[in-house]
Amino acid sequence: MDEYTTILGQARAGIAAGRTPNWQVLEARIKAITPADPARERRALQQLKTLTSLARARARVTPPPPVAPPVRRLALRERPTITGNMDVRRETEGDAFVLRWEAAPGVLEWAVRLSERSDPRGAYAVREERELPGSATSVELPLGENALRVHLLGRGRGGKLVRRAVMSPLTPESWGERWQRRASAA
Repeated sequence: MDEYTTILGQARAGIAAGRTPNWQVLEARIKAITPADPARERRALQQLKTLTSLARARARVTPPPPVAPPVRRLALRERPTITGNMDVRRETEGDAFVLRWEAAPGVLEWAVRLSERSDPRGAYAVREERELPGSATSVELPLGENALRVHLLGRGRGGKLVRRAVMSPLTPESWGERWQRRASAA
């Protein structure tokens, strides 16, 4: 096999593999062969020109390879849950999200702790703590983009815990979903 055949074979192999050879480099390699044989050089350059035309035509006809759609990882989706020894209802008043409960005898004050997290796999960080009188039976929640956890603690004389409920994760999207009730240790 001579050098002309080797160079043209490399060009054919590149085209078959779907690559576009550098035609100027291949032409320069053909012209640089020594000892030069003008008739064989003309024939090799003519074949290279034919391969160039073939590769261009093939590129126009062949559709580009399909691009795989990006893999989207599904977001971790949790159901809203409630844990505790009291019943809590959710209501919507206009644009406000409100939690309501029945008055409990023996409760002198309610402690409401709001925690949020931006990542479903992250930890909750305390955002706000409120104290409500024992006669309170509702609290408005500032639901937003991040998931919210609400601790509702009813304390009696001496700070004794009388009633409690923990609700999470609460978002505007999950507000209307049915709550999953979990067992409480208290």
